[in-house]
Amino acid sequence: MIEAFAKVSEASKLLLEKGLGVATGSEALRMVGHALGVDRAYIFENRVHGTYGRFITDMRHAWAEPPTPSPLANPVLRAFSFRDFAPGWVDMLEAGMVVACPTRDAPPMMKDLLERQGTQSVLLCPIHPSRTQWWGVVGFEDCRQARVWKPEDISLLKSLSRAVAASVRHGQMRSSLDQVRNSLRQAVGRTPVSGH
Repeated sequence: MIEAFAKVSEASKLLLEKGLGVATGSEALRMVGHALGVDRAYIFENRVHGTYGRFITDMRHAWAEPPTPSPLANPVLRAFSFRDFAPGWVDMLEAGMVVACPTRDAPPMMKDLLERQGTQSVLLCPIHPSRTQWWGVVGFEDCRQARVWKPEDISLLKSLSRAVAASVRHGQMRSSLDQVRNSLRQAVGRTPVSGH
């Protein structure tokens, strides 16, 4: 377990220094997933889609221990309507709670989806960059046994979720600083220079 906590702090450092990108996202998941002995780990990002403001979740980053297939290969998990599959889980995650569940106890549509992927047990934690923003979900899956998640597994996942949230927050701050800089540049560019 000490090794797993060391991997979480390594992953946190990587995400804060390099940001949450394609390579860093999957590398952080690999470090922690491997140390915890899970088969799959992933990060979903929430968004509102279309004119009706439909709530959609997209799988952005994933890692799978060979020979387990990567969840990124599953087209269902792109623009995924989480609320349709597990409304109770969405309410829990939105409220900042963790979902720890063997597949057999999952809501019917979610159970069907998890079974098709060979998942025996799932652990999900919300990503909250701020108190008011539910950005997404980080999750672990066990494909070999209906694992009962221990308190230390949950605490590791929460630490990883906080690291992802901090990285997202940094990214958001960087992009709003860039917008301010660009606006200033444009404003300065439009200001007439007073003649001599």
